[in-house]
Amino acid sequence: MRDLPILSRRTLFGAALGFGVAGAARARQVPAQPAYVWPEGAKAAVSITYDDGLNSQLDNAVPELDRHGFKATFFLTEENIRQGRRLAEWEQLARDGHEVANHTVTHPCALHGVEPGAFERGEIDRMESYLDANFSADRTRTYAYPCGYLGIGHGGRRERYTRYRQILERDGVIAARTTAGAPNQPSEALADRFNLHAFEPTDEADMTAPARRYLASATAQGAWAILVFHDVLPRWGTEGDASISVHRRILQHVAEMGAWVAPMGKVFEHIQAHRPPVTVAAR
Repeated sequence: MRDLPILSRRTLFGAALGFGVAGAARARQVPAQPAYVWPEGAKAAVSITYDDGLNSQLDNAVPELDRHGFKATFFLTEENIRQGRRLAEWEQLARDGHEVANHTVTHPCALHGVEPGAFERGEIDRMESYLDANFSADRTRTYAYPCGYLGIGHGGRRERYTRYRQILERDGVIAARTTAGAPNQPSEALADRFNLHAFEPTDEADMTAPARRYLASATAQGAWAILVFHDVLPRWGTEGDASISVHRRILQHVAEMGAWVAPMGKVFEHIQAHRPPVTVAAR
C-alpha cells in the first residue's frame, strides 16, 4: 500500500502471516476454520496479473501462459495500448480467454488533492468506455490501482479511500487489486473487495524465492494468491521487471503446486457464488 506508507511490504507480509511469538499465541486461540473448497479439488487459487498493457507481455509472457494453459488478467492503460500499436493482438488475447481490465487511461499515481470528478471522467469512465468499444461491454469489470494508491482527493485516509471505491462502484467494478499483502482469505475478499491483496514477486530482485514463499503460504492457508508482473524482459532492469527466465520458472512452479489458476475476476465471482461459511469466534 503506497498511499501513506507506514510499513515496508515485507513487514506487512510478515505481519499478515502472524510472524512472531505474540502472533503465534493469538493464532492458537482462534478456532480453526473449515478449508475453503476451490474448483477441481485445488489446494489454493492463483491469479496471474500483468499491469500497464506492455508489448513485452505479448511477446514474452503470453507464450509462457499458453504453454501451461493459464488464463491471466491484463490491466491495461489506454495510453500504453495506443503507443504500443498492437491493439489487434490485445483483442485476440481477450478472445482467447484472458481477462482485460481497467488500469486507467494514463496511469496517474499521486492522487492526493486530485479533483475526484475529473479523475472519474477522465481516467475511469473513459477507460471503461475504451474497453467496452474494443473488447466487450459484457466484461467482468475489475481494477488495479496505479502504483498501489488507494485514496483520492483531500481529507483523511478513510474519506479518500471511500471516495475512490465509490467511483469504482459507479462504473460497475466488482473488485480491485492492490500491490501488497498476504494471500487473500475468501471471506476477507468478500468483505473488502476493493482491497484485494497482491504480491509483486520480482519487485526488489529477479528471483523466484519470494514467489515460492508467497505461494507456499497460499497453499498452507487454502487462500487466493494474486501475482503482479509488469515488463517481462530478457534481463531484469529495475523494480517491477521480471526476466524471461525467472518469469518462466515462477509460472512453472505455479503449474506444479496444485492450484486452481484463473483470472482475477473469475476467482472473485467464484467466491461470490460459493460463499465461505461465517465462523463466529468463541467468547
